[in-house]
Order: sequence, then structure tokens, then C-alpha cells
Amino acid sequence: MRFKILVADDDPGILELIMEFLSDEDHSLLYAPNGQRAIELAIKEQPDLVIMDWEMPILNGIEAVKALQADERTNKIPIIISTGVMMQAEDLKQALDSGAVDYMRKPLHPIEFKARLRANLRIKNQHEEILRLVQREAELMAEDLARKDRELTTAALNESKFQELLSELIQNLENLVDGMAAKDRQAILQLRNSLRSQLSMEQGHQNFFTHFESVHPDFFRSLEIQFPQISLNDRRICAYLRIGLANKEIAQLTNVESGSVRKSLTRLKKKMNLPVEADLRTYVSQF
Repeated sequence: MRFKILVADDDPGILELIMEFLSDEDHSLLYAPNGQRAIELAIKEQPDLVIMDWEMPILNGIEAVKALQADERTNKIPIIISTGVMMQAEDLKQALDSGAVDYMRKPLHPIEFKARLRANLRIKNQHEEILRLVQREAELMAEDLARKDRELTTAALNESKFQELLSELIQNLENLVDGMAAKDRQAILQLRNSLRSQLSMEQGHQNFFTHFESVHPDFFRSLEIQFPQISLNDRRICAYLRIGLANKEIAQLTNVESGSVRKSLTRLKKKMNLPVEADLRTYVSQF
């Protein structure tokens, strides 16, 4: 595999020596004569590894390592400190404490150099692979959560439509009863009463919230802890916002006009001490 390696050393002969060590490998080498130039090249070129001399003009290696570690653009790049002067145990500790991942003494030995180089590049590759896997897992979890939220939305809207159809059917039956003979009324009234027993908006809501909590188990608890003053209806609206329902859909579920939903959202912002311009949907999605 081809890697980009930055060599920072005020002795150009070190670059020639490293080129000789790596003559049988297809790596791309960059060179910086001091710590400041090393920082500039690291930011621009994003090398896979930096070999940093300790004693350099303008900015020494330790200072350069600290600067690279403090910069989000470069703090993931592994750095090996090399030195022919600072070779005591306390020097090794200082180098590692500054952010370097390894330490090489000069004069560089080809076998040790290549072994340390390969080991650190392998660790870097493994670390990047772990990060990719973690990111992919997070993406899959987000996709699964989005799918479950879509299922919740569909279930809530279907429940609302079902309740609406039952209400219409009951009303039609009651209209029929008014014009019927007494002997025929009993069967219709029994059917109407049976449908009424099925018509329970509260039960429909409860089914939805049971499913909602299985997808977002800490949502209502977190809301209650942070905002104990908000009502049950407020928490319901927050749940609808969390799964991405529009105002019109919330109005359909709560049997109110869309304008009433907007007023409810405004009141809810006040209860949560949010500024008027705050996006309540975005805020609720954090819970």
C-alpha cells in the first residue's frame, strides 16, 4: 500500500537516508526543514505519518507536535519523534506526553526504522477501519431509527383515520335510527353501541405511545426531568414532532385546526424558555 510520509528534519541528509531505507517501497515522501514548515505541509498534504526531528530551528519538534495535536485538521496524524540528542527516559516521556506515538533514536537503523514505520502505519490503518465501522454502525442505527419513526407515523395516522371512519359510521347509524320503526331500532342501536365501545381515542393514543416508547425509551422521562411543568398533551405534541409529523398531521391526530397546533407550539416554546425563533422540532429531536 502506498503511504504519504512527511519527514521534518533540518538535516536534508536524513531525507536521503530515509529514501534509501524505503527504496524498495512505493511511498510518497515530503520534506520540511523545520517545525513550522512541517505544520504547514501536514495541514495541506494530510500525510499518513510524520517523522519529526526534535531539535530544529524556528519551531522545534515538540512544539510542532503540540501544534499538530491541537489542530482538528491534523490531530489524527501519527507522529514519530526522532532525535540524536534528547535520548533519556524523561525525554521519551516528554515526547509521548506531547502527542507523539513513537520515538526513534539517531542514528537511524534501517531495520528498526522500517519496523517502527510499518507498525505505526498498520495501527493507523486499523484505527481508521475501526472509525469507519463505528461510523457505519451509527449510520445503520440512524437508518433503523428513521424507519421505525416512519412506521410510528404511519400507525398514528392510520389509527386517526380508523377513529374518524368509526365516528362517521356511528353518526350514520344514529341518523338511520331516527327514521326506523321501534322493532328495527334494537339491532341498529346494539351495533352502534358496539362501535362506540371500539371508539376510544385515548386507547388509540395509548397504543401509539406504547410503541413510541419502545423506539425512544428515554424520551418522555428526559422531557419530564427537564420540563416538569409541561402537560401530558404537550408531551404528546413533542412525540409527534420527534417523529417528524407536520402541523396538519398533528391537527388530524388531536382533532383540532392547524392554527391551534401553531398556537400550541408557541405556548410550548414559552414553557420551555426557548426563543421565538427557535426550531422546536430540531430542539425536541435532541431528546
